[in-house]
Amino acid sequence: MSSFTIILTISLVLGFLPKTNSHLNLYLDPKETLRLLGIKSSELYYVRNGIINNYALSFEMPINYDVKEIYFTWQSLRQTPAMLFSLRFNVSNSRAMSKPRANITSDGYVPNTLSVFKVEFPCTGKISGEVIVNMQLNISIFSASNLTVLNLVRRKMCIKDKVQQSFLDEGSVQVDTPKVFPTPPNISHAVHKGMSNTLDQPPSKETAMSTHVFYIAVGCACGVILLIALAVAVYYLNTQKNSSRGYNERIKYYDTNSSSQALTKQQSQSFIRPETPMENSIKGSIRNFSCGPSPIPELCPPEPAEVLNEIAIGRERISLKDVLLEGTFGRIYEGILLSDDQNQFGVDQEIIVKTVTDQAREDQVQLFLSESCMMKSQVNTNIYPVIGSCIGDGLLPYIIYPNTTVGNLKKFLLQCRVSDTGSHCPMSTQQIVFMALQIIKGIQFLHRKRIIHKDIAARNCVIDGDCVIKITDNSLARDLFPSEYNCLGDNENRPVKWLAVEAIVERRFSFPSDVWSFAVTVWEMLTLGQIPYAEIDPFEMAGYLREGYRIAQPMNCPDELFTVLSYCWNTNPDDRPKFSQLLICLQDFYTALGRYV
Repeated sequence: MSSFTIILTISLVLGFLPKTNSHLNLYLDPKETLRLLGIKSSELYYVRNGIINNYALSFEMPINYDVKEIYFTWQSLRQTPAMLFSLRFNVSNSRAMSKPRANITSDGYVPNTLSVFKVEFPCTGKISGEVIVNMQLNISIFSASNLTVLNLVRRKMCIKDKVQQSFLDEGSVQVDTPKVFPTPPNISHAVHKGMSNTLDQPPSKETAMSTHVFYIAVGCACGVILLIALAVAVYYLNTQKNSSRGYNERIKYYDTNSSSQALTKQQSQSFIRPETPMENSIKGSIRNFSCGPSPIPELCPPEPAEVLNEIAIGRERISLKDVLLEGTFGRIYEGILLSDDQNQFGVDQEIIVKTVTDQAREDQVQLFLSESCMMKSQVNTNIYPVIGSCIGDGLLPYIIYPNTTVGNLKKFLLQCRVSDTGSHCPMSTQQIVFMALQIIKGIQFLHRKRIIHKDIAARNCVIDGDCVIKITDNSLARDLFPSEYNCLGDNENRPVKWLAVEAIVERRFSFPSDVWSFAVTVWEMLTLGQIPYAEIDPFEMAGYLREGYRIAQPMNCPDELFTVLSYCWNTNPDDRPKFSQLLICLQDFYTALGRYV
């Protein structure tokens, strides 16, 4: 999508009086929602049976600059007395955009039948700029004293010379364009006496000379600036070339099967990021570990063993207890970290130990270590960090985490379901929103560290006491939860049904792709651990999402919350809300839920 968008902010002021409650519908129909948001088979209600959807209105709806109109669907559910309305427009910059025009009268009655009205936003094309448009819709019953005011604010981006020709063709908006008339041959005789007659006189020699000097000076100045820029560029390139020579021997990726010839063939290939699509010449030699969390500026990643040795712990201090989770080659133990003899005040600490079995291949061990070290030294309330390691002694590697009172979030959700005996641990909507808020805070911490997680899901979260959620890395997740990873013929298991559409097709990961996965994780919590898109074949997921289909709204999910999740699944990454916006929205929703407890 172009960087120029319409920022749509709708604020509804003054709630309906008791006599007008549940007597108005105002929404965007599925066709309009698909056109503006790329979401199929969904209606976006602003007012539904008189109830205002504040969470849908709290978002800025981005609309492309070439969108000329918006279609609203409305209906008055009251037969008598009639519901009156008046519609007014105001623009902040009349040079950039003409006054909006609707295909309904400015004053009249809200129709009792389902109707559609159109509002056009015509740019003049004279100048570029952002135009603030205020659309004031007044609804009243009986008299002006019983009045409801709806202020709808649009931020329309207009571009110079991008005149919306369709408005001119339809005759709906008249855009003033300057007319050019032929100049009379004897214009000097048509001027007033008080005006200068220099129009017929050729320029003087002094004027021509000064003009030439000006252009020469400008040309010299541009030449000097160009030479300076060229010298700076040459100096920068030489500096980068010299500094990169020391890195050539150290640049290695986490896959031990990577070809050194492919890494050193071109210097630019040495800095390929994991999510970057690779050329055919190096696809077979460098594995694309695109699902694990990774920092964005991954210029020269060190060896996983070097990173984990910084927090090495002696194996004699680790005592393994019960097995919590076990896969084909991975295991998670509960254990005890014995106190250090040098610290007389030390106490034993309960820990969680991730390791592999003797059947694990070398590439599986390396992948386990590389995905474990990415969360090292990440200290935050909502992050589950690696606190120690025991590797390099020829035995099975141990990755140590602090213990939690509950454990893996996915397992916890499955336990909350009603069992055969009827026992269950119900979770309220307020608890789920509280847990979602903590996931947002954890992801925000990672993003401030320039780390994209790429595999946000319930299986990669742990829950502690008082419903405290901590985000963990995805080491061993493929082995412990194999049904949630799929291979699309590229010899790599990926969480396809949690990934954004651009991550599936282009392997392009970003902060907005984490927003998509976060919304799927909230859906997991609402459904107590169900697998999203369970009926869709993994090979059909990309086409399914491109056509606008999304997972269905859970029965226990409020409309306001599912509207927020739908925004997170926008096809265009730039149109998804940021985590800062999601934090504010869900905090308000959590507070509102608390009022009904």
